[in-house]
Amino acid sequence: MTFFPGPEVPEKGVYDTLSAASVASSVKFAVRPERLASPSTSAFVYEMEQRGLGSPRDLSAIVPNLHVPDYGSSMTSSVYLRGFGSRIDNPVLGLYIDDIPILDKNNYDFDFLDIRRADLLRGPQGTLFGRNAMTGVLHLATLGPSSFRGGRASLSYGSGRTFTARGSWYGEHVGVAAGYRHTGGFYTNTFDGRACDPSDAASFRLRHKRTLPSGVRMDQNLTVSWLEQGGWPYRQFVDGELLPVDYNDKAAYRRVSVLAGNKLTWERETYTLYSVTSLQGLFDRMDLDQDFTRASMFTLTQRQRQGALTQEVVFKPVSKVSWWDSQSGVFAFVRYNAMHAPVDFKPDGIRTLILDNANAHIPEFFGKLSFEEEHFVIGSDFGLASWNAALYHESYFTFGRWLLTAGLRIDHEGHFMSYDSRSLVHYRLTVMPAYRAYETVYAGDKSNLYFQVLPKISALYDAGDGQVYLTLSKGYKAGGFNTQIFSDLLQNEMMNGMMADMGVHLDGATQSRADNTSYKPETSLNAEIGGRWHHGGFSSQLALFYIACRNQQITVFPPGKSTGRMMANAGRSESYGAEAEVSYVHGGLRLDGAWGSAHAVFKTYSDGHADYAGCRIPYAPEHTLSLRAAYRFTFADGPLRSLTAGVSGSGVGRIWWNEDNSLSQPFYLLAAADLTLSFEDFDLFVVGNNLTDREFDTFYFKSVGHSFFQRGKPRRVEAGLRLTF
Repeated sequence: MTFFPGPEVPEKGVYDTLSAASVASSVKFAVRPERLASPSTSAFVYEMEQRGLGSPRDLSAIVPNLHVPDYGSSMTSSVYLRGFGSRIDNPVLGLYIDDIPILDKNNYDFDFLDIRRADLLRGPQGTLFGRNAMTGVLHLATLGPSSFRGGRASLSYGSGRTFTARGSWYGEHVGVAAGYRHTGGFYTNTFDGRACDPSDAASFRLRHKRTLPSGVRMDQNLTVSWLEQGGWPYRQFVDGELLPVDYNDKAAYRRVSVLAGNKLTWERETYTLYSVTSLQGLFDRMDLDQDFTRASMFTLTQRQRQGALTQEVVFKPVSKVSWWDSQSGVFAFVRYNAMHAPVDFKPDGIRTLILDNANAHIPEFFGKLSFEEEHFVIGSDFGLASWNAALYHESYFTFGRWLLTAGLRIDHEGHFMSYDSRSLVHYRLTVMPAYRAYETVYAGDKSNLYFQVLPKISALYDAGDGQVYLTLSKGYKAGGFNTQIFSDLLQNEMMNGMMADMGVHLDGATQSRADNTSYKPETSLNAEIGGRWHHGGFSSQLALFYIACRNQQITVFPPGKSTGRMMANAGRSESYGAEAEVSYVHGGLRLDGAWGSAHAVFKTYSDGHADYAGCRIPYAPEHTLSLRAAYRFTFADGPLRSLTAGVSGSGVGRIWWNEDNSLSQPFYLLAAADLTLSFEDFDLFVVGNNLTDREFDTFYFKSVGHSFFQRGKPRRVEAGLRLTF
C-alpha cells in the first residue's frame, strides 16, 4: 500500500508516467489523492499481485471501513463502507475504470487484469463523481502503452482446483491483455454431491493510445469479459444448527460485459479539455432455486439485456493567477434494460405458498381451492430506462499553506419502468363441477424524476511533513424500482381475482397495489476532520467522520412465506467513527496497519411491524482491521535477485444480520501470507489466505420464512509463475 506523497518505485519495468508532483490516475483529481481533503488508500500493480489482491472485493483487506463480502455469486457485489451499503441495486461506492463510470453493480465483481493503480477515496465524492459515490469512489487505472512496454504473463494453480492464466503485450501505441480463471469450487451441495460454486471467467482488453496531428491525445479501450458460475451455497439455520447446503434446483449465473471507451485530451495555452465517452453492455442470466431446500417450491430465471451510453466533458482553465485554479464539467448517460424474470411455481410452492394461504380464508361451505396445473409460471417482463444529466464545478484557492476547495453539482435523473406480469391457471373449488381458466394480468408503467444539489467545501493546511483538513459534503445513491416484488403482487391479484370471478369476498384479502414498486434516492451529509503526517520512513493518517443519512435504502422481505424481496426507505440513520492508517519502511522492512470503526444506527425506522430506532444497521461491520509485515531480501550475486516474505491479518466484525439485532457475526481475524522469489525475468510466488481455516459467516437472509447462512471460504493456497519480457 502507498498512502502518502512520494515517487512510485518502478517494479519489473512497470512505471507510472505521472511524477510525484503530478495528478494521479483520474483526470478529475485536482491534486494527488494523498493531498486531497479526503482520506485515501492507493495500491499499485506489483503490490496487488504480490499479495494476491485479484478483484475489487479483495481491497477490503487493506482499506479501513470497507467491507465487500464474498457470498452468493458475482451478481451480488455488495459493498459496505463507513456503515452504509446495499445488498441489491445501487451501490454506495462509485467505480471508475480509466475515468469511465461503471453504471451497474452487477459488474462490480471481476478479476483484475493489469490494473496499474487503484485509488479509493472515502467520504462523499458526489460533487465530482455524482450518483452512487455516497461514501466514496474507487478509481482503477489499467496498464497501457504509455506506462509499460513489453510483455507480461502469469500461470498459477491453487486450492479448489483453481487455475489462472494471464498474458499481455504493450507496444508503442497498442496494448492487448487477456486472462482466464477456472475454479472447481469450495462448497458441496449434498443433494447431488457436486460443488455448487464452480466458475469460469475470461476477459480481454485492447488499448490504443495515439497523439493525432492536431495535438489531441486519444486513448481508446475495449474490454470484453465472460463469466459462468454456480453459487449461493446457503445453509439453512434450524434450532441453532446450521444444516449442510442441500437444494434440488439449478443455481447459476452467466454474464457477458462489454465496455468500450474513448478519452480525448486537448491541451492549449489557456485550457485543457477532456472528453470521456463510453458504450456499456451487460447481458446476463441468473437461475435460482429461491427456497434453497429439497422441496420443489419455486425458481427464478432472470435475464437482462442492458445497454448504456455515457459522456463526460471536463474543462480545466490555465489560471492567470497563482492562488486560484478550477475545473468544470458536464456529465450525462442514458441506459435501457430489457429484463425477463419468470417465477416457476412448483407443487410444494403452489401448496404451501398459495393454496394453504387461500384455503385458510375460504368459508367451509365453499370447500377447498385447487389448481389443475402441477406447476405454473408467473411471467414478468420489464423495460427499465434511466437517464442522468449533471453540471458541476470546483474551485481551488491557495493562500500560503492553505488549500480551500468549494464545489457544487446540479444533478437531474429520471427513471421509467414498464411492467407486464401475467399468469394463466385453471382452478376450482370443491363445489364447482370443473376447472375454470383464469388469467391474471398486472401491467402498466411508472416513472420518477429526481433533482439533487451536491455541495462540497473543504480546507486543508499543508505543514510540510503533513496536512490537516476539514470537509463538509453531500452524497446520494440513486433510487429505483422493486422488480423482485412483482411475483408477490401478482399472487395477490390472482387470489383476489379468482374469488371475485366467482362473486366471493375473502376475509383478510388485500388489494395489491404498485405503491411499493419504487424507492427514493438515499442522501447523506458528511462532516470530516483528518490529517496526515510523514517523516522519513514513517507515514500515518487519521480521519474522524459523521454521516447523517435520509431515506436509507434497506432490503426487506414481506412478512410471512413471501417469494420476493424489495428495497424500502428507512427514515433517518447516522454513522460516526474513525479511520487510521500507518506505514513504516526501513531498508527491506515494511510494516502496514489500517483500522476502521463505524457506529451506524437507525435514528427513525419502522417497517409497520416493529420500531428499530437505535438498532445497528445490518450487514455493515462495526470494525475492520488490517495488519501486515513484509521483508525484502536482496542479493547482489546469482540468478535470484530478491526474496520477499509477508504475513498479514484482516479482521471484520461485529456484523449484525437483522434489523432487531438478534443475530450477529462476532469479530473474526483471517491470517494470510505470501512469498515471492524474484529472478531477472520471472517471479515464483505462493499466496495463502485464511491459513488457520477459521470458520465464519459471511451472509444471512430469510426466504419463505426460513433462515439461511453462508459460511466463508476455507483455507486457500495458490502458487505460480509471473514473467516479464
